[in-house]
Parts: sequence; structure tokens; C-alpha cells
Amino acid sequence: MFVPTIYIENSNNNNTSVEVSDNKLHHLSKVLRLRDGDKVNLSDGKGLISYGHFINNYVEIKNSKIYQRQNKLKIFVPYLREKSRFRFLIEKLTELNVNEIHIGMTKNTQNTNYSKFKIKEWSVSALEQSGSAYLPELFFPDKINFNDFSTCFDISGENFDKNVKKINNFAIGPEGGWTDEELSKFQHKIKISEFSLRTETAAITAVSLMM
Repeated sequence: MFVPTIYIENSNNNNTSVEVSDNKLHHLSKVLRLRDGDKVNLSDGKGLISYGHFINNYVEIKNSKIYQRQNKLKIFVPYLREKSRFRFLIEKLTELNVNEIHIGMTKNTQNTNYSKFKIKEWSVSALEQSGSAYLPELFFPDKINFNDFSTCFDISGENFDKNVKKINNFAIGPEGGWTDEELSKFQHKIKISEFSLRTETAAITAVSLMM
């Protein structure tokens, strides 16, 4: 049986009852058709899942569990011009429990106009849909920091070696590819396909390989 999850940032395992905000309440009662007594989970996005029942616009908590991260992946991704693809990317990185998502411009990143609030909404939506205990931290640097991200995934790199120690921090290139100048600033370049991958495909594949 599907049990819905809602994200409440400041929930903690000392609470026995948590009030549901108006926008979450609308989703639970009007969209999911929850009734008093139905099960619902709360996620604080930091590892805590609380299990309870929906009663009179509150969640009455029965018990909680703290989940430990299996990895701490940090990824740099560029903005994508096509909204549906960019949202898909953010949602999948959230579902895969990436620890930090750094979103910024590169030389070949096309002009975009996304609000930080909207991007976080996409991430929260993915957390609630998947029932995850973790919400990634979102960062919006003006450009990539090559000291933080010394490894990139690119078709010009060396073939991926499954026996090599997994990398926690890495960057994914834009739709137009990295420039030669940018590529020269990476210490390591890894290839995961003989063919060019879309940005979102490369990001999801890279995260999956490094989990």
C-alpha cells in the first residue's frame, strides 16, 4: 500500500504531533484523498523519517527512524535550456540521494531563467514522490570551481574503470560540451560511453556508477 511522504523541514523525532501547512494539506486531502486515520510519513530531508497518521490536519507521529547516508556525492551540473529535461535531471539526482547539487554556468551553457525557489520545489517534489529521507543541498555558483570539482565526465576522457576508487565530487558538462580551456583545468577526465550523452543521461549514469 502506498503511503505518502511530505517534507517538513523542521520536523524532529521529539515531536508527537506536527501541523500540516495549507499547501501540503491541499495536496494530501484534495489530490491524494487522504482521510483521518490514514498513514502518512514525514521527511525532514536530513535523514529522519517519521511515521504517523493523518488526523484533523495534523500528523500524529507513532515512531521515527534515522537513516544513514551510504555515500556523500557532490555534483556540478549546468543549467539546461529545456525546462522538462532540467526538471527531470534535478528530480532524478534527488531520488538518487545526491548530497550536494551545484548548478552553474559554463562557457557553453545557454541562457536560462530559472528561479532558485522553483528548482528547490522540484527537488522537494521528488523527495515526496520517492519517500526519501534526504533532500540535497542546492548551490548556485556563478561558475564551476575547479578546486572543488577536479574530475569531469566527458567523451574525451579515459574509459571508466570499475576497479578504480569511486569519486565523490565530479562535474557534468553542458549540452554544447566543455571548451578546451575548461577541459584543461580538470585533473581527471572519465568517459562512460563511446557516444555523446545528453547532460541528464551523463549525470544520472555517473551518479549511479559512483554510488
